[in-house]
Amino acid sequence: MEMTDGQEKPERLKLSTPRSRAWPYLLVGAILGAAFEMLINVPLDAVFRNLFAYLFAGNPIRLTQALAHLAKPGEWPAVSLTGVILGTALGYAFYRLKENQKKLQSLRQEFEIQVATLRHHYKNLALGISGFSTRARRKLEKLQQQLQDCGLSDGGIKPEIKALEQSVIILENASKRLTSILTEELMFLKALQIDVLTLTPKDFFPVLRHAIQELLDLRFRDKDIDVKINGQPLQDLCSSLVFPFEPYTMEVILQNILSNAMSQGNLIQVQVAPQDDRVVVEIRDNGSGVDLREIRATLESARGRKGAESTQLGLRVTLNLLEKCGGRLFVLNQPDGGSSFILEFPK
Repeated sequence: MEMTDGQEKPERLKLSTPRSRAWPYLLVGAILGAAFEMLINVPLDAVFRNLFAYLFAGNPIRLTQALAHLAKPGEWPAVSLTGVILGTALGYAFYRLKENQKKLQSLRQEFEIQVATLRHHYKNLALGISGFSTRARRKLEKLQQQLQDCGLSDGGIKPEIKALEQSVIILENASKRLTSILTEELMFLKALQIDVLTLTPKDFFPVLRHAIQELLDLRFRDKDIDVKINGQPLQDLCSSLVFPFEPYTMEVILQNILSNAMSQGNLIQVQVAPQDDRVVVEIRDNGSGVDLREIRATLESARGRKGAESTQLGLRVTLNLLEKCGGRLFVLNQPDGGSSFILEFPK
């Protein structure tokens, strides 16, 4: 970039990542390496050489003579050189690991900021659509009243008014759906961000019922699905089972497995029961079953994911979250059709 007289030099903009100095790691590594070589490695080598000579050649054990060269100052540089080199290399490797750890922490903070920004924008968008639909409904009601006062509510205007009402209803439903999807996706992102889950004793059945009802109301509202929990209809469920879990993570896990079952069949049977030190949740559908070989290949390698119809993202997320909370997942095909996903949680 050419500069003209009197023009200030442009300043380069770049991300500032806090970095540590490398020389303390190199110095400490060199000192520790030299000390390890002189005080541990070389003496042990001399001792083992003397013992092997005694065992296989019958030479007398003379450990004092074997270690005597360490007392000579002239031998120290040669003895410690290998330790200095290895220690310096290990110190540099540790320095790079610390720097990469700082970068990962910085990326995670940026990710959290992006999630918060996304939540803010989507929330404003949903509120804007909701407010617009509310104002449109009020204007429509006022227009209908004015048309009735003028005796113009019949005739060719009435179909147009009905069509406008339907448009307002669609807009309101879209606002509700957007808000619900936003809540679900943010809950999903929050569950992925958590490293260590805080498990607190809660009643499991309200979380299960909420997860099922949300899927029925939003994702599968156009499909006739019958859900039974321990043989009872969803509306009649009054059971209680308290054990420690994290509610956001639990809801993501349940919805991932339930959504797969609901997409496969129209009869979903959920069995929940404590067994020994675990809580077992079996979700069974009446679909066509699952291809276990394809699922296994998709989960094991990226090559299997490329050729598969589904990337099994929800299943991989579920397995990741189950690992964090100490849970397990099993799957099998039923002899009479359909599949069963069995979740186990520590009680």
